[in-house]
Amino acid sequence: MKRNLLTILALLTVLFSACEKVIDLELENSEARIVIEANLNDLNVDQLIRVTKTVAFGTDRKSDPISGASVVVRSSANEEITFVYERDGYYRAQNFRVRPGTKYSLEIELEGEYYRSSVTMPTYVAVDSLGISKEKIFTEERYYPTFKFYDPAQVNNYYLYEIAINNSPIRFASTYNDKFNDGKYVTHEISDRTIDLELNDEVRIIRYCIDASVYKFWNEFQSANPGGAAPGNPSSNISNGALGYFSVASAVAYFFKTQEYMDKVEQ
Repeated sequence: MKRNLLTILALLTVLFSACEKVIDLELENSEARIVIEANLNDLNVDQLIRVTKTVAFGTDRKSDPISGASVVVRSSANEEITFVYERDGYYRAQNFRVRPGTKYSLEIELEGEYYRSSVTMPTYVAVDSLGISKEKIFTEERYYPTFKFYDPAQVNNYYLYEIAINNSPIRFASTYNDKFNDGKYVTHEISDRTIDLELNDEVRIIRYCIDASVYKFWNEFQSANPGGAAPGNPSSNISNGALGYFSVASAVAYFFKTQEYMDKVEQ
Protein backbone atom coordinates (compact mmCIF):
# COMPACT_ATOMS: atom_id res chain seq x y z
CA MET A 1 0.00 0.00 0.00
CA LYS A 2 2.76 2.46 0.94
CA ARG A 3 4.68 1.83 -2.24
CA ASN A 4 1.65 2.66 -4.38
CA LEU A 5 0.95 5.82 -2.40
CA LEU A 6 4.52 7.03 -2.91
CA THR A 7 4.12 6.52 -6.65
CA ILE A 8 1.18 8.90 -6.55
CA LEU A 9 2.98 11.46 -4.47
CA ALA A 10 5.92 11.69 -6.83
CA LEU A 11 3.51 13.04 -9.48
CA LEU A 12 1.01 14.96 -7.39
CA THR A 13 2.01 18.30 -8.85
CA VAL A 14 0.30 17.34 -12.12
CA LEU A 15 -3.23 18.15 -10.98
CA PHE A 16 -6.50 19.71 -11.99
CA SER A 17 -7.98 22.57 -10.00
CA ALA A 18 -10.99 22.06 -7.73
CA CYS A 19 -13.14 23.84 -10.29
CA GLU A 20 -13.67 22.09 -13.60
CA LYS A 21 -10.90 23.63 -15.67
CA VAL A 22 -7.27 22.78 -16.26
CA ILE A 23 -4.68 25.10 -14.77
CA ASP A 24 -1.08 25.45 -15.86
CA LEU A 25 1.35 24.61 -13.07
CA GLU A 26 4.99 25.54 -12.81
CA LEU A 27 5.99 22.09 -11.66
CA GLU A 28 9.48 22.87 -10.48
CA ASN A 29 8.22 25.78 -8.36
CA SER A 30 5.09 24.11 -6.97
CA GLU A 31 4.63 24.55 -3.24
CA ALA A 32 5.52 21.46 -1.20
CA ARG A 33 2.59 19.81 0.59
CA ILE A 34 2.49 17.68 3.71
CA VAL A 35 1.84 13.96 3.13
CA ILE A 36 0.58 11.75 5.97
CA GLU A 37 0.38 7.95 5.71
CA ALA A 38 -1.26 6.40 8.78
CA ASN A 39 -2.50 2.82 8.57
CA LEU A 40 -3.12 1.76 12.18
CA ASN A 41 -4.63 -1.70 12.61
CA ASP A 42 -5.00 -4.61 15.02
CA LEU A 43 -2.47 -6.85 13.26
CA ASN A 44 0.26 -5.14 15.28
CA VAL A 45 0.74 -3.32 18.56
CA ASP A 46 3.61 -1.30 17.12
CA GLN A 47 2.00 1.37 14.96
CA LEU A 48 3.68 3.58 12.35
CA ILE A 49 2.77 6.96 10.87
CA ARG A 50 4.84 8.56 8.12
CA VAL A 51 5.09 12.31 7.55
CA THR A 52 6.79 13.68 4.42
CA LYS A 53 6.67 16.58 1.97
CA THR A 54 6.13 16.38 -1.76
CA VAL A 55 9.01 17.29 -4.06
CA ALA A 56 9.06 19.01 -7.45
CA PHE A 57 8.23 16.97 -10.52
CA GLY A 58 11.37 15.47 -12.04
CA THR A 59 13.29 15.35 -8.76
CA ASP A 60 15.33 12.18 -8.30
CA ARG A 61 13.62 11.37 -4.98
CA LYS A 62 9.97 10.63 -4.28
CA SER A 63 9.50 12.70 -1.12
CA ASP A 64 11.31 14.53 1.66
CA PRO A 65 10.96 12.95 5.13
CA ILE A 66 9.96 15.23 8.02
CA SER A 67 11.60 14.68 11.38
CA GLY A 68 10.36 17.63 13.46
CA ALA A 69 6.64 16.98 13.74
CA SER A 70 4.59 16.35 16.88
CA VAL A 71 2.42 13.28 16.21
CA VAL A 72 -0.32 12.34 18.70
CA VAL A 73 -3.30 9.97 18.52
CA ARG A 74 -6.14 10.23 21.04
CA SER A 75 -9.02 7.82 21.53
CA SER A 76 -12.56 7.97 22.87
CA ALA A 77 -11.28 5.57 25.57
CA ASN A 78 -9.20 8.47 26.99
CA GLU A 79 -5.89 7.27 25.57
CA GLU A 80 -3.26 9.72 24.38
CA ILE A 81 -0.43 8.14 22.43
CA THR A 82 2.64 10.09 21.33
CA PHE A 83 4.48 8.76 18.28
CA VAL A 84 8.28 9.02 18.45
CA TYR A 85 10.39 9.80 15.40
CA GLU A 86 12.64 7.00 14.13
CA ARG A 87 13.90 7.65 10.59
CA ASP A 88 12.89 8.42 7.00
CA GLY A 89 9.74 10.26 8.12
CA TYR A 90 8.43 7.36 10.25
CA TYR A 91 7.03 7.90 13.73
CA ARG A 92 6.38 4.86 15.95
CA ALA A 93 4.15 4.10 18.94
CA GLN A 94 4.96 0.83 20.71
CA ASN A 95 2.41 -1.33 22.53
CA PHE A 96 -0.53 0.63 21.11
CA ARG A 97 -3.44 -1.75 20.62
CA VAL A 98 -6.39 -0.34 18.67
CA ARG A 99 -9.92 -1.62 19.34
CA PRO A 100 -13.09 -1.84 17.20
CA GLY A 101 -15.84 0.63 18.01
CA THR A 102 -13.36 3.17 19.33
CA LYS A 103 -12.98 6.62 17.79
CA TYR A 104 -9.40 7.72 17.14
CA SER A 105 -8.24 11.29 16.46
CA LEU A 106 -4.93 12.19 14.85
CA GLU A 107 -3.20 15.51 15.49
CA ILE A 108 0.08 16.47 13.84
CA GLU A 109 1.73 19.80 14.55
CA LEU A 110 4.48 21.08 12.28
CA GLU A 111 5.92 24.57 12.32
CA GLY A 112 2.78 25.98 13.93
CA GLU A 113 0.40 24.29 11.50
CA TYR A 114 -2.03 21.55 12.63
CA TYR A 115 -3.27 18.59 10.61
CA ARG A 116 -6.17 16.64 12.09
CA SER A 117 -8.38 13.65 11.30
CA SER A 118 -10.81 11.35 13.13
CA VAL A 119 -12.10 7.86 12.30
CA THR A 120 -13.93 5.10 14.14
CA MET A 121 -12.40 1.64 13.89
CA PRO A 122 -14.89 -0.85 12.36
CA THR A 123 -15.53 -4.36 13.64
CA TYR A 124 -14.05 -7.10 11.47
CA VAL A 125 -16.46 -9.01 9.22
CA ALA A 126 -15.51 -12.68 9.32
CA VAL A 127 -14.75 -14.64 6.15
CA ASP A 128 -16.81 -17.75 5.43
CA SER A 129 -14.53 -19.28 2.79
CA LEU A 130 -11.43 -18.56 0.72
CA GLY A 131 -10.83 -19.85 -2.80
CA ILE A 132 -9.69 -19.21 -6.37
CA SER A 133 -11.84 -18.14 -9.30
CA LYS A 134 -11.01 -18.53 -12.99
CA GLU A 135 -11.87 -16.05 -15.72
CA LYS A 136 -11.25 -16.25 -19.44
CA ILE A 137 -10.15 -12.95 -20.98
CA PHE A 138 -10.13 -13.39 -24.74
CA THR A 139 -8.03 -16.56 -25.08
CA GLU A 140 -6.19 -16.21 -21.77
CA GLU A 141 -7.28 -17.80 -18.50
CA ARG A 142 -6.56 -15.89 -15.31
CA TYR A 143 -6.97 -16.88 -11.66
CA TYR A 144 -7.91 -14.63 -8.75
CA PRO A 145 -8.23 -15.13 -4.97
CA THR A 146 -11.83 -14.92 -3.76
CA PHE A 147 -13.36 -14.27 -0.35
CA LYS A 148 -16.92 -15.28 0.48
CA PHE A 149 -18.80 -14.04 3.54
CA TYR A 150 -22.08 -12.72 4.93
CA ASP A 151 -22.20 -8.95 4.91
CA PRO A 152 -23.86 -7.59 8.09
CA ALA A 153 -27.32 -6.16 7.33
CA GLN A 154 -28.15 -2.48 7.90
CA VAL A 155 -24.51 -1.58 8.50
CA ASN A 156 -22.36 0.36 6.05
CA ASN A 157 -19.29 -1.79 5.47
CA TYR A 158 -16.10 -0.97 3.58
CA TYR A 159 -13.33 -3.42 2.68
CA LEU A 160 -9.75 -3.08 1.45
CA TYR A 161 -7.35 -5.79 0.25
CA GLU A 162 -3.56 -5.89 -0.05
CA ILE A 163 -1.71 -8.73 -1.74
CA ALA A 164 1.79 -10.18 -2.06
CA ILE A 165 2.69 -13.09 -4.35
CA ASN A 166 5.75 -15.15 -3.48
CA ASN A 167 8.48 -12.69 -2.49
CA SER A 168 6.89 -9.54 -3.89
CA PRO A 169 6.23 -6.56 -1.59
CA ILE A 170 2.71 -6.26 -0.17
CA ARG A 171 0.67 -3.84 -2.30
CA PHE A 172 -2.80 -2.38 -2.61
CA ALA A 173 -5.17 -4.60 -4.62
CA SER A 174 -8.78 -3.43 -4.39
CA THR A 175 -11.61 -1.94 -2.33
CA TYR A 176 -15.30 -2.80 -2.00
CA ASN A 177 -18.41 -1.46 -0.29
CA ASP A 178 -21.79 -3.06 0.40
CA LYS A 179 -23.99 -0.46 -1.29
CA PHE A 180 -25.66 -3.07 -3.51
CA ASN A 181 -25.25 -6.20 -1.38
CA ASP A 182 -25.99 -5.11 2.17
CA GLY A 183 -26.93 -8.12 4.28
CA LYS A 184 -26.22 -10.61 1.47
CA TYR A 185 -23.79 -13.44 0.92
CA VAL A 186 -20.93 -11.74 -0.90
CA THR A 187 -17.98 -12.77 -3.08
CA HIS A 188 -14.98 -10.49 -3.41
CA GLU A 189 -12.59 -11.25 -6.25
CA ILE A 190 -9.20 -9.76 -5.45
CA SER A 191 -7.51 -8.16 -8.42
CA ASP A 192 -5.53 -5.04 -9.25
CA ARG A 193 -5.55 -5.94 -12.97
CA THR A 194 -1.94 -7.11 -12.77
CA ILE A 195 -2.41 -10.22 -10.63
CA ASP A 196 -1.63 -13.42 -12.50
CA LEU A 197 -1.57 -16.45 -10.21
CA GLU A 198 0.25 -19.61 -11.17
CA LEU A 199 0.44 -23.11 -9.75
CA ASN A 200 2.46 -23.31 -6.49
CA ASP A 201 2.42 -19.56 -5.90
CA GLU A 202 2.52 -18.51 -2.26
CA VAL A 203 -0.02 -15.77 -1.60
CA ARG A 204 -0.43 -13.39 1.30
CA ILE A 205 -3.54 -11.22 1.49
CA ILE A 206 -4.39 -8.69 4.19
CA ARG A 207 -8.10 -7.94 4.41
CA TYR A 208 -9.10 -4.72 6.18
CA CYS A 209 -12.45 -3.41 7.33
CA ILE A 210 -12.09 0.35 7.02
CA ASP A 211 -13.81 3.66 7.71
CA ALA A 212 -15.92 5.32 4.98
CA SER A 213 -13.46 8.20 4.51
CA VAL A 214 -10.57 5.76 4.07
CA TYR A 215 -12.62 3.81 1.53
CA LYS A 216 -13.21 7.05 -0.40
CA PHE A 217 -9.46 7.70 -0.57
CA TRP A 218 -8.55 4.23 -1.86
CA ASN A 219 -11.58 3.92 -4.12
CA GLU A 220 -10.59 7.16 -5.86
CA PHE A 221 -7.04 5.86 -6.12
CA GLN A 222 -8.36 2.60 -7.57
CA SER A 223 -10.58 4.41 -10.10
CA ALA A 224 -7.91 6.86 -11.24
CA ASN A 225 -5.00 4.43 -11.15
CA PRO A 226 -5.97 1.05 -12.65
CA GLY A 227 -3.08 -1.27 -11.98
CA GLY A 228 -1.25 1.60 -10.27
CA ALA A 229 -0.14 2.92 -13.67
CA ALA A 230 -1.30 6.54 -13.62
CA PRO A 231 -1.05 9.48 -11.22
CA GLY A 232 -3.98 10.54 -9.11
CA ASN A 233 -4.90 12.74 -6.17
CA PRO A 234 -7.40 10.91 -3.92
CA SER A 235 -9.48 12.89 -1.41
CA SER A 236 -7.64 13.00 1.90
CA ASN A 237 -9.52 12.70 5.21
CA ILE A 238 -6.91 14.93 6.89
CA SER A 239 -7.45 18.67 7.41
CA ASN A 240 -5.45 21.73 6.39
CA GLY A 241 -4.65 20.62 2.86
CA ALA A 242 -2.60 17.57 3.77
CA LEU A 243 -2.35 14.71 1.33
CA GLY A 244 -2.65 11.06 2.36
CA TYR A 245 -4.99 9.32 4.79
CA PHE A 246 -5.59 8.36 8.42
CA SER A 247 -6.95 4.83 8.87
CA VAL A 248 -7.64 2.69 11.94
CA ALA A 249 -8.77 -0.69 10.65
CA SER A 250 -9.58 -4.18 11.82
CA ALA A 251 -7.63 -6.70 9.76
CA VAL A 252 -6.70 -10.35 9.23
CA ALA A 253 -3.79 -11.73 7.19
CA TYR A 254 -4.35 -14.86 5.08
CA PHE A 255 -1.59 -17.13 3.74
CA PHE A 256 -2.09 -19.95 1.23
CA LYS A 257 -0.61 -21.80 -1.75
CA THR A 258 -2.55 -21.72 -4.96
CA GLN A 259 -2.24 -25.39 -5.91
CA GLU A 260 -5.00 -26.74 -3.69
CA TYR A 261 -7.53 -24.14 -4.85
CA MET A 262 -6.56 -24.30 -8.51
CA ASP A 263 -7.01 -28.07 -8.50
CA LYS A 264 -10.57 -27.57 -7.26
CA VAL A 265 -11.28 -24.95 -9.94
CA GLU A 266 -10.16 -27.33 -12.68
CA GLN A 267 -12.29 -30.24 -11.45
